[in-house]
Amino acid sequence: SSGHPSLGTMHANSVDTMIKRLETPPISLSSSLIESLDVVCIMSQTKVKGKDVRRLREVVEIVNIEQSRAVTKTPFSWDPVTDSFIFNLADSHIFKKLITYHGLSMAFIENEFNLRSKLIISMYNHKVFDFKKVQEVISEYYKDPKNVLRKFGVI
Repeated sequence: SSGHPSLGTMHANSVDTMIKRLETPPISLSSSLIESLDVVCIMSQTKVKGKDVRRLREVVEIVNIEQSRAVTKTPFSWDPVTDSFIFNLADSHIFKKLITYHGLSMAFIENEFNLRSKLIISMYNHKVFDFKKVQEVISEYYKDPKNVLRKFGVI
C-alpha cells in the first residue's frame, strides 16, 4: 500500500478465494489493505478447439470489502463459446473513479480505452513482446500519443 502502481500474482480461482488467502496466516493482511487493490485478473486453464490453453477469464474491479467478502464489478469477461471478451465498460467502477477524481468525461475515457486497445493489438501484430520494448512504447505514448498511434497504424 505504497500509493504506487504495482503488479503481483497468486493462485486463486476467484476474488473471494484470494481475499481469504490474503487475510489468513501467514499473510494476515487487513481488509483495508486488500481494499486498496483496484483490479484482479482471474486466469484459467481451459480447452479451446481441443487444445489446452490459458485464458484471462475475467477482469474484476474491487469496489470495497465487506466482512471478508468483495463487492465487485466485472467489466470484462471471457466468452468460452466465441473465445472472445465481453465488455461492459459503462459499469466500470475504475472508469467512474477516473471521471470523479480527474474530471474526465466517459466519452474521453472510452475513446482513450479504444485507442489503447487498438495499440496493444497492433503491438501484438508487430510482434512487440519484449518487456523493454513494450515499456519503451508505453513511455513514448505518454510523451507523444499521436506519434505512437501513427507509428503502429492505429490512426
